[in-house]
Amino acid sequence: MTEDQVISAVVRFVARVTGVKAIRAHEGGQAPALPYVMVNLIGMSEIREHPTDVEFTDTGQPNTSGKNIINAAPVIEIEWRFSVHAYGPNPASMLRPVLSAMKLAQVMEPAMPGLIFFDASAIRSIPEWVNNQWEPRAQVDLFARAVIRDAFAVDVVDTTSFDAQPMA
Repeated sequence: MTEDQVISAVVRFVARVTGVKAIRAHEGGQAPALPYVMVNLIGMSEIREHPTDVEFTDTGQPNTSGKNIINAAPVIEIEWRFSVHAYGPNPASMLRPVLSAMKLAQVMEPAMPGLIFFDASAIRSIPEWVNNQWEPRAQVDLFARAVIRDAFAVDVVDTTSFDAQPMA
């Protein structure tokens, strides 16, 4: 699961539950016609200090010694933080369905398999002065979690021998 896939899933989820166009932040180009919602990835971090597991898989491809290459993938639970901004009339009302949808697993599940929205901030009204007039805007933070598995080829010791002598 890449950050691009996670951001795309969040944008689709927000668009589906708000019923308005949702875009990624920092895409460039002109802003869409009002109303719309913008999703910005503001950070990610590991939930736990250590991976919950390490999964080893045989690639089926031989290495230089004729043994199969083994991949190791630490299983890491990650939290992504998103800032979601609504633009247009009644922006707080535009974002409210996001909070409601998070209460129903059946609505959240189609976002992306394994991606769980588990928390959200309060919806904040943040009007902005643009072209000599106030524009209504609102913002909410969304928090999502998933498990990632980035695999790396590792050397694995199949067998070894040693000589143990009794201590005198």
